[in-house]
Amino acid sequence: MTYTKPETDTRFTIIPGEDIALRAKKMQAAAQLRVAQDIARLKAMGEPIYYQYGKQLIREEADGRKFEYRLRADGTEEILGELVYWSLD
Repeated sequence: MTYTKPETDTRFTIIPGEDIALRAKKMQAAAQLRVAQDIARLKAMGEPIYYQYGKQLIREEADGRKFEYRLRADGTEEILGELVYWSLD
């Protein structure tokens, strides 16, 4: 798998001496953009994405289906069930 370095987005350029609150907002926006780009890239590759919502471990397939899972002691996944009507919204 090859990974192309993304172009630099100048909207998030940090300027020396700028207000710390503004700098924090820029950093947060840049991180959120990067995560969204990485999720889109993984889905385009057909790969699942993993995240946690509260204590619930979620595996989301590239087609949008979501499953709750747990990790076994040996590192394998156990699917507990499909989350049919579940949404973060």
